[in-house]
This record gives sequence, structure tokens and C-alpha cells, in this order.
Amino acid sequence: MANFGIICNDDIQTVGHCLFLNFRKALTNHLNMSLKDVKSKDDLDGLNYLIIVDEHYTPNVNVWKNDNFIQTANEKNIKVLVFNFEKIYNSQFPWNIDHQNKLYTFKFIQQLVSDIDDAKILKQNVINKQFLSKDTELLQPSIKKEKVLFIGQVNNYYPTRKNIISQFKDLNIPFDIIITDRKYSYKEYLTKLNEYKYILNPLGTGKFINLRFYETLKLGGIPIQQVTADMVGLYGELTSSYNFEKVEQISPQLLNETPYNTNNYYLEDYFDLLKIKNLF
Repeated sequence: MANFGIICNDDIQTVGHCLFLNFRKALTNHLNMSLKDVKSKDDLDGLNYLIIVDEHYTPNVNVWKNDNFIQTANEKNIKVLVFNFEKIYNSQFPWNIDHQNKLYTFKFIQQLVSDIDDAKILKQNVINKQFLSKDTELLQPSIKKEKVLFIGQVNNYYPTRKNIISQFKDLNIPFDIIITDRKYSYKEYLTKLNEYKYILNPLGTGKFINLRFYETLKLGGIPIQQVTADMVGLYGELTSSYNFEKVEQISPQLLNETPYNTNNYYLEDYFDLLKIKNLF
């Protein structure tokens, strides 16, 4: 029987979101087995496969990105699968290239990237997605304000997001803004998200749909999702949202319409489609 290890820091109180925990739950369900937590090279004993959930998250980098760890994995012929959540090339974070180059020193490495431009550079036909696990529990959907909310980070790492929010203010649409600055607990964040029917979701540091999109659907809200033309074909779930490339495409009339909500598709379903074991 194959043995799987995982590098995945998924304590919500620590990381402030459920993204990593979604992956642990969905992988456990998909593989139908428990996964051994790997926190050092000593934990690689007996493993055939290693899964890294976010190779750029600093606590994970501190585990995998050293020569002794990689050498041990290579000596044991461990196959490594990486789920990526950050733009790698031409990124706001220049050190991401160094992470990527180091990742390639694993003998057996497979990586699913999130950013569409990264996927093109790496000639990948599939991308990593941030679906919820079928076992993820958020809050019960509440009665919502007929207003638009943006909630999240706005700083120098998100120049596009700052510009979109500024333009959206000029529309004749009721609009509230909450800049979290990482001061909200995850429950507090979800409670705010749950109060609004419409959630403005500009792109962040890359061309991919983030966790907020799927949280919004789960809570019975409607994402107003910024997209690019080359994203649309890869995200069938965009039938559940109002989508725009430029703010001037957004009409105040959108508050009178409701798109088809397809929030019954989960990360486990995506893993089944991809056949995760085959990726190794």
C-alpha cells in the first residue's frame, strides 16, 4: 500500500482561512486514507509520495526548501506533488522564482499552478483551483443586504485591486469596503461576507479565482468577479457570478438579476476529474 505524506499548515486560527484545510480534507477523501504530516526530513521515512499544499507559504518553505530535505526525498525516490496558489513568473514577489528553481531539484516533481500565465509558460493544460471540500462547514446563509461589499487586503502588492475598487466607487451602486489588514479572525471575516448579497472580487496577484469566490457561493451570495478573456474557458463555475474585464462593463441593473448558482461542485470532484494519483 502506498504511503502519502503532506506538508500542510491548516490550522485556521493560525493561517486565517480554510484554504489549506480544504485541501487536506479533500485529499483525504479522494485518496481514502490518512496523510502523514511531514515537518522535517525525518518524517519522510516510509513514504512513497509527498504532497505540498502551497510551496510558497513560509512555514512550508522552512520544511521543504533545504538541500538535506530534498536530498533525502530523492534518495528515497519519493514522488512529490505540489499545489500552488501564487503567481510564479513576473510576480509581485520576486523570490517566487527562487522557490520555483529550488523545487525543480526534486527528482520526481509534479506541480499544479494557479496562475493562467504560469500554466502557459509551463505548458500545463490544467490549473489548481481553490474549491471548498465537501466537508467544509462555513456559516448558515443569512438574510443579506442588497449591497456590494469588498472585503480583503488592499496594499502595494495589489495595484490592480486598488484601481478596480477606486473605479467601482464611481458607479451608482451601493458599495461598502472593508480593508481587513489581517485583523479579522476567519469567523469575523465570514460573518461580514455573509451579510452581503454581492461580493466584489477583483483579481489579486495573479490570473486565478481565489477562495473568496467559492466562500461567497457557499454562503448564498453572488460574486462580482473580475476575469480575463483567457480565464473564462477554464472556469465553468463563472456561470454562478457576474463577470467583468473592465469596470465600465458593470451595470447598476445587475442588482436586479440572479445568475445560476452552481455551488454544488467540490474540490473532491475536481480531484476525481484530475485523477490525482495519476499526476504522480
